[in-house]
Amino acid sequence: MEYKDLLHFLQHVGTDPSRLIFEDELTGIYNRRFLLNYFRYKVPWDSLENRHLSLLMMDLDRFKEINDNYGHDAGDQVLIWVASLIKEVAGDQGLAIRYAGDEFIILLAETDAEQAEEISRRIRNSIYNTTLDYQGRMIRASASLGMAVYPRDASEYRELIAAADREMYANKEVNRSPGPA
Repeated sequence: MEYKDLLHFLQHVGTDPSRLIFEDELTGIYNRRFLLNYFRYKVPWDSLENRHLSLLMMDLDRFKEINDNYGHDAGDQVLIWVASLIKEVAGDQGLAIRYAGDEFIILLAETDAEQAEEISRRIRNSIYNTTLDYQGRMIRASASLGMAVYPRDASEYRELIAAADREMYANKEVNRSPGPA
């Protein structure tokens, strides 16, 4: 299919082709490409000395078990449900991003470590304390989160992501049976 044919097709089925670049097709939230471009072109790293930028990285615990026990369609519904919970809790303060598979990032501008920790706790509790009704079967999920704050933990975006990722995996080991905080 030629580019012009694809563009015509997408415009006439109601999909804005530009949204496909930066939006996760399944969850409707931003994708990894959006995050990396946002970091490169929208964050003024040179002028953030006295400002905070927090990043929460989140991974669903035992997500493979959800797919194995309920099927991949149920897993997709869990991802959509979790994305909506993240957006609800983060509100206008955060950008919800599907980073990869069952990993999400919440980018919080002008948010210090204490505020980011509170949002992290609220997201984790929101996921843990609600269930998804999938075809009459109640699915419960849990998540492990890690946090990194600029400039405390990193001097640029790759370090920020790596720091949050390390903390997330450390928390995953501690929180194998997570519950409300």
